[in-house]
Amino acid sequence: MIITYEDLKELNSLDSLKAEQIQSTADRGNFQVMRKKSQEIYGSVGPILFRKGAVGDWKNLFTEAQSQEMDAKFKECLGGTKLKANLKYDVYCKA
Repeated sequence: MIITYEDLKELNSLDSLKAEQIQSTADRGNFQVMRKKSQEIYGSVGPILFRKGAVGDWKNLFTEAQSQEMDAKFKECLGGTKLKANLKYDVYCKA
C-alpha cells in the first residue's frame, strides 16, 4: 500500500477505524514525531527528508531548471505507471 504525506493531509475522516486507532495512528504519524526520530532512523539525511511538513515546499528550494529536470526525469521513469497517479505528481510536484 502506498500512502503519501499529501494523501494524509487530504483525509477528512476514517469511518472504518475506531477513534482510539485513529488517535494512535495520528500520534505515531505526526510529522513532528517523525521529524524528531528522523536522524535516529535515517542518519544524517533524516533532517533533510523531514524539513517543514508543508506540501509543496520544494518549490522554495528548486530552481526553475531543477524543476523542469525533475519533471522530465519523472515522466521518463514513472510517467506510464500507477505510481504517477498515486503520487498525484501533476497536482503536488509538477512545476
